[in-house]
Amino acid sequence: MPLAFPSVGIQNITMRLKRAIAVSESPFSFDQQVFEHSGARWEAEVTLPPLSYAEARSVEAFIVGLKGQSGTFTFGHPLHDTTGISVGLGSNADIRATQIIGGASSSAVSAGTYFQLGDYLYIATEDKAQGSNALKLEPPLRQAISAGTACDFTLPKSLWRMSTNDISWSTDMASMYGFSFACVEAL
Repeated sequence: MPLAFPSVGIQNITMRLKRAIAVSESPFSFDQQVFEHSGARWEAEVTLPPLSYAEARSVEAFIVGLKGQSGTFTFGHPLHDTTGISVGLGSNADIRATQIIGGASSSAVSAGTYFQLGDYLYIATEDKAQGSNALKLEPPLRQAISAGTACDFTLPKSLWRMSTNDISWSTDMASMYGFSFACVEAL
């Protein structure tokens, strides 16, 4: 573990960033108190394109090999692929940090660009100019990162696990296989 996601393409994906935020509201004045806990994780629902028996075998083996929620796999959104960007950390970054400092030769990064640091997927929340300045990101860092570590912008991935132990697939009269599953970031 972790297993690599089979190379069969994706028909549809829904991704979201789930946060642990508590809101308390007065029933009399409707004043609100908000507390932001540190919990945040990616969640996704994935539908694969119709697959022939030969193509489906690798997906069946992958799903069964995960053993429900026990196993983990690496996976990323296939459209989150940015080439030509290079950001190396200019200083150490602590766990739960929401910004990192790029090295002197770091590229500019546009808000909304996805990247990988360590085993996890992040998104830039603000534009970053070229050079050694802050790259703001979400969710907060999952692990401490050492200076000199490079961000990966080419097909960035995260570490995932299935959101349920019950995984199934379907086969139609034309022997085409259908796979849909939900997964959560493995933290």
